[in-house]
Amino acid sequence: MAGSGDAMVSHRQSPPVLVVGAHRSGTSAVTGALGALGLAVPVEGDRMEWAESNPEHWESLSLSLHNEALLNRLEGSWDGPPELAEGWDDRPEIRGVDDPAPLIAAAFPGPGPFVWKDPRVCLLLPYWRRRLADPIAAVLVWRSPMAVARSLATRDKMSLASGLAIWERYNRAALHGLDGVDTYVVEYESVVKDPHAFVDGVAGWLGSLPQLEEYAEQWDRTGAAEAIDAGLRHQTGAPPEEPDGLLDGQLGLAEYLASIPGGHRPLRPKPPGVESPWPAALIEVRSELGRQRGELRARADALDALGEELRLAREELRVAREELRVARQELAGTRDEHARTAEELAQRDLSLARAIKVIENMQSSTSWRLTKPVRTVASSLHGMRGNPTSRPPS
Repeated sequence: MAGSGDAMVSHRQSPPVLVVGAHRSGTSAVTGALGALGLAVPVEGDRMEWAESNPEHWESLSLSLHNEALLNRLEGSWDGPPELAEGWDDRPEIRGVDDPAPLIAAAFPGPGPFVWKDPRVCLLLPYWRRRLADPIAAVLVWRSPMAVARSLATRDKMSLASGLAIWERYNRAALHGLDGVDTYVVEYESVVKDPHAFVDGVAGWLGSLPQLEEYAEQWDRTGAAEAIDAGLRHQTGAPPEEPDGLLDGQLGLAEYLASIPGGHRPLRPKPPGVESPWPAALIEVRSELGRQRGELRARADALDALGEELRLAREELRVAREELRVARQELAGTRDEHARTAEELAQRDLSLARAIKVIENMQSSTSWRLTKPVRTVASSLHGMRGNPTSRPPS
């Protein structure tokens, strides 16, 4: 797989330590311990919050959303993990994803090694090995299958069969993806049982790696051990002598993980058998149900959007109707005013017509004709009074 020489690696060259493990396998406790040891964890403003679960998950929210989006592009999700064929990370829908380098730089802005965990990385290791700077170190945390299944049932109301199927797919994918990576393998129950022994073991091994040895002297092993809270073990696993309903493939995988504890430089895994067939089919059913739920949510969102558009259209219609009502009232008032003005004009026209008629009748009368000379003389005299210069000489 590609490493630091790959052109895809574009962020700063700080040594990454990946905590790899299935959901509910104790990756949060191990990541918290490594953070207390001295490795950088995601900045506080970018951390995922789960009120119902661990007090701190130490996960980058932005990177977790990026990983979930990758799984969605592959027609899967965290709880319906897709079965990925060799070379899936070079498919067109993956090549078109935005470069995650800015997300990494924002989540881990300081210098020095950082520790990052997200259970989805189990599935997406080929993708991240092409985008993280080499050399990569990893801590693979695993937990008994039934303990994981019970914890998923408690948190996510998932059936035990589904939880076991997810445990198997995540752990098989993790082993495959870590092939050739320097990896420390640990069972979560042993971490909780003796935190000091775990911290001494993992810190000593990490400090022996060339990219990390210059930082090892400053690590706080006591603080790291104290950071591991035994109360984080939400469920206990089945007794070793009882398979507790596990399939042969799941039992064989758990036995194999138990047989490879400690540091490997690099890990060359050889897990037994192949994925159990009916859990694989169960996951496919879950994935299909997840896709259908996604389509239903998309349709529901579309209906909500249409409903909002309808509500806005109704509000616009109401406002338009109110404006039309006001306009009609204004128009009715204008019409009334016009009617009154027209009536006044009609009355004046009538009065004028009557006056003209009176004058015409008077002018056409005999008395008007007989008195014309008198009116002429009176008019002349009136003019002479008004203009003295027009008087005849004395």
